[in-house]
Amino acid sequence: MRNMRSAISTIRLSSAANRLSVSRSHGAIAIPLDNRHVRIYDLAGNRLPRVPNRRCHSRMVSCAAWADDHPSCNLLSCGFDRGVAGWKVTLTKD
Repeated sequence: MRNMRSAISTIRLSSAANRLSVSRSHGAIAIPLDNRHVRIYDLAGNRLPRVPNRRCHSRMVSCAAWADDHPSCNLLSCGFDRGVAGWKVTLTKD
């Protein structure tokens, strides 16, 4: 059994987080926020490239999901603006 007394990694956010999504193939976490943004972090808690804001949601983003096998958009998000957005996120591995 794992020792669950302390966190392995902590991510501080500017707004409340909603239903996040983990991509095992990219080693990344997509975190939808109440402030209409989606933030992407690696599994160590380091912030990765931004999702473009020009096509951002107009209300709270409720969830995000990775579609690792889709060629044109690999991150999907939906929000309280009744919109679903598909994003092409390119993550570089060092």
